[in-house]
Amino acid sequence: MPVSPLRIATAFSLLVSLLIPENAAAEPPTPAESALLHDLDKIVESKANSGWKIDRYELETMMPDALQSLCNTPETARLDALTRQAREVESLGGPVAEAYRKNGGKLSGLSDLLAATRVHDLLTEALKRAPAECPFWITPSPAFRGLQTDAHRFTLNLETDGLFLLRRREGTFLPGAGGLGRLLLGRGLSERWTMLFGLEFGGWALIEQNEGETNFPLEFIGATPFVVRHVRTTWQFDLELAPVVFLTQSDLRPSAGGRVGVAVGVSTLRIRGIMPWAGVQLSTEFFPENGVRGSVMVLKGGARVGFDWDF
Repeated sequence: MPVSPLRIATAFSLLVSLLIPENAAAEPPTPAESALLHDLDKIVESKANSGWKIDRYELETMMPDALQSLCNTPETARLDALTRQAREVESLGGPVAEAYRKNGGKLSGLSDLLAATRVHDLLTEALKRAPAECPFWITPSPAFRGLQTDAHRFTLNLETDGLFLLRRREGTFLPGAGGLGRLLLGRGLSERWTMLFGLEFGGWALIEQNEGETNFPLEFIGATPFVVRHVRTTWQFDLELAPVVFLTQSDLRPSAGGRVGVAVGVSTLRIRGIMPWAGVQLSTEFFPENGVRGSVMVLKGGARVGFDWDF
């Protein structure tokens, strides 16, 4: 039976990986190799988040996204990625089936090894299919930056919040609820870090009771948020600072203040250049006393939904 060139190349790359010194194996990946592995990591984790069942069928459903990234990657980077991933599996105690038996037939403590093995299997299968299934219009490039990341590119980010709040003014606390929307321009510094800056507008209604009567006064804000986002595959963590302007329905003169906020979210794979995500956020805003009104503090929390567009 003839042996395919891919099998020879794969076996050769694995043999070389065993013979080269450890310090050489520790060399950082090329940008294209790093982008490919990041994409595959996210594809596998996204599938696992939705519930992993039978390996064969899960690999099949992931194959279109995996090939889209692989076909953009040069041949050498593909094989280097396979070698690096094989070493990752080995360093985590693989093969996973053997580690499972040694662990007493339990998967607890093997999550990293299981994920690395799935990435390795997905990459191996995609390499087999690439010669026949890569579209003719995709040209591999050493400058490939990945498809499931913001790394080294500008993005537009539309985000909306549904929030609950507690507002303190002149010693009185009032609950409320509202929403906001914002448009942010992002710049990916790497697969792990993104900076965002933009404009935000929103408002809320308070619940106020006076002499047996319930009122719902409206209040409004505008802000220019600056966000540092840390990405861990499908998870993202935001730290936010923002100057904020606050005004009320009854007095449109503004008060200036500031905000500190955090958010945690989970993103999906890109769909036509758009990467949806959803999470929760918590922030506090403070507006010092001025000639318009006394000091105001607002504690807010709620759900946040975002759309990251690689334009």
